[in-house]
Amino acid sequence: MSNGLQRREARTAGLIAGIAAATVGAIATGFELERQIIRRRLRPSVRDASEYFSLTGDPVPVTSDDGTRLHAEVDEAPEAPEDALTVVFVHGYVLSRHCWYHQRQAVRGRRRVVVYDQRGHGDSDLADADSCRVDQLARDLHAVLEATTDPDEKVILVGHSMGGMTIMDFARIFPEEFERKVRGVGLVATSAGDLSNLSVVPGLPGPVFTALAPHAIAAINRAPHLWDRARRVGTDVGYVVTRRMAYGSEVPPQLVEFMVQMIGATPLKVMGDFYPAFADFDGRAGLEAIQCVESMVVGGRRDQILPVRHTHAVIERLPGAESWIDPKQGHMHFIGNPEPVNDLLDSLIVRAERAR
Repeated sequence: MSNGLQRREARTAGLIAGIAAATVGAIATGFELERQIIRRRLRPSVRDASEYFSLTGDPVPVTSDDGTRLHAEVDEAPEAPEDALTVVFVHGYVLSRHCWYHQRQAVRGRRRVVVYDQRGHGDSDLADADSCRVDQLARDLHAVLEATTDPDEKVILVGHSMGGMTIMDFARIFPEEFERKVRGVGLVATSAGDLSNLSVVPGLPGPVFTALAPHAIAAINRAPHLWDRARRVGTDVGYVVTRRMAYGSEVPPQLVEFMVQMIGATPLKVMGDFYPAFADFDGRAGLEAIQCVESMVVGGRRDQILPVRHTHAVIERLPGAESWIDPKQGHMHFIGNPEPVNDLLDSLIVRAERAR
């Protein structure tokens, strides 16, 4: 390797390390007082999030078109009306099927429910980096529907963040399913694209963040023991950052721990493999296909992951959707303040079943 190339790589590594150090430093400085308050205030038992991982259904084996095994579960509803729709929940980036705890709890028993883990997440198999793209997630969703529903069974698809993007690309790739099978769509804190300039680090321009994030994750992935040590040392700082980034306002500590555990269960390699997929995503064609069914769109005004302008852009492309913006919550508003979302989901079910 030439000296010039070595110097360029060293500068790149130094820049990544500098950004990481500056970010950690800002977090540690800005949140130090709050961290100390939280450390004094919270006992470990107060953070117990086990309830939110407690819902289980009948497991259904799913194999996607490339051979990847996906974990899916079905909550049967023998008392549901004969013509009732099945509700299929699709989770987002670095989460799992458990994120739908409140919505699943609200619907189960009244309607048949399907939940599953996206590839690389939860209890589903890891997959090659090249397959960690939204169009493949759409094909995974198709495989889930084939495995968990009858051919003539009608469904409502509900997706959060990357799960909403999955549904949009499903609509683009399989538009015929919106005549045959899909009768409603719920989109929660998601985006139809324009993500290449997105940054979640204050002061860091979006294009720089987008370019460096995969390299930073890859660098951490090469030294996982350092990452694990940092996570252990920074538990309280991580708690504060997660609360602010995920919820945007005060929520019970169990809900923050719930997020911490879901994110912590996602391998770093999966984080890095999926991240480039977002910059290339364009959901506009999918939204056109979704216009033919009943829909709802919800978001959080304090969303720091996908700013609320992305929700407004989706609403503009689905003029017939029932929509709502939570004024006090962020990206995970459907967990932090679930009742309004559950009410809108009930309304979507009623409208979709009436129009089926």
